Amino acid sequence: MNSFTWKITGRTSAEPPPEGWRDQLTIRLGYRPRRIGILAELALYGALGCLDNAQEKELPKDVLVRVSSSRGPVSAISQVLEQNREDLPLPFSFLQSQTSQILPALAGALNWQGDASVVMARNPMNLAMLACQQAGRCGMLLGWVEEGSPCLSHWIRLAPYTSLPAGFMVATSFEEMTSPSTNHWRLGRTGMEIAAL
Repeated sequence: MNSFTWKITGRTSAEPPPEGWRDQLTIRLGYRPRRIGILAELALYGALGCLDNAQEKELPKDVLVRVSSSRGPVSAISQVLEQNREDLPLPFSFLQSQTSQILPALAGALNWQGDASVVMARNPMNLAMLACQQAGRCGMLLGWVEEGSPCLSHWIRLAPYTSLPAGFMVATSFEEMTSPSTNHWRLGRTGMEIAAL
């Protein structure tokens, strides 16, 4: 177990993206994403918004990137299954059904390469605990992305923090960990610990 403390430097809302989020993503990127699927588009939308909130133009190369989803690209999987009834699935439909397509889309948009993975998890706290065990002093960018109704693209950027704030307590829920009043994370002996200062 590491003893690092991280400060939340940027975050996006845990609420569903607003109407017109795809148009906002196009404006932010300067082009309309093509052939990547809704889940990857949602990931781009949230990750770029989080970096904007953290006031970072690009993601540093040594930052750990982890993306979590409990359902994955459900619309693309449904489309592939439908196409499979008629014949073989179309190549881009098949690619969009793969969660791994999120990572090259993020790497290209963030001008970044490094340690990244997609984690399928039912409990969103599991991603945070895993990332805190794997991240070193470099910090991390974490995203929880879901397509469907409602959509979700919730991201948190954590940077290393050298001072040790007082008042850490064990986080009992994901909502507590990602609350706007929570500003610091660390991995404790009994789980995730958070502090407001």
